[in-house]
Amino acid sequence: MTITPAILPHTFEEIIEKLTRVEGLTPHIQIDLCDGVFGREKTWLPQGNETLPSSFSYEFDIMTVDWKLYVMRAIMIGATCVVAHVDAMTEADMDELVSLVSQRRVGLGIAISNDKTVEVHADMVRKARSLYDKVYIQVMGIQKVGEQGQEFDGGAVERVRQLKQQFGDMRVQVDGGMIPETAAQVVSAGAETIVSGSYIFNGEDPSGAIGRLSQVEVTI
Repeated sequence: MTITPAILPHTFEEIIEKLTRVEGLTPHIQIDLCDGVFGREKTWLPQGNETLPSSFSYEFDIMTVDWKLYVMRAIMIGATCVVAHVDAMTEADMDELVSLVSQRRVGLGIAISNDKTVEVHADMVRKARSLYDKVYIQVMGIQKVGEQGQEFDGGAVERVRQLKQQFGDMRVQVDGGMIPETAAQVVSAGAETIVSGSYIFNGEDPSGAIGRLSQVEVTI
């Protein structure tokens, strides 16, 4: 199981400060980008010329209406993966999204919300996978995207289970509401990666928080 710390930044300086708190603990970071419309809380948004520390690889969770702009800017500043929220996307949108990420061989995460059925999202996963070989799944563990500290949405467990039944060879990660108890539930359902923000960064001991998440016991 992999633990990915998530940063919901209000400034670029906040990103740098939080990176220093987890340096040497994890190789991979998720940075949430929200426009205050699609993603509930307005965050720092990249201009495309920022320089991120080279000691991490970066996944950007794009929660913006203008997803094309911020996918491109995330790639410009070194994204190795982007997560796309596809609820309102058309097949033509997916074609364009895959075209953007495939040029740089950037991984593509398909976000699974609780606003539509698993099967609707599964169709988008199938579409993406038919076009590109670097696709994975991110199940949202909270009701409202773009806001840390929400309670866990228990329906995420069943979404993970159903998606692993259909796409057993694809990596599934869960983002939102992740503490050791809820992480154990989604890992038991098949998730391989836990994405956690407030649990890791709101305390004084990010190392201990990552360790506790890493050691969750799988329950049947």
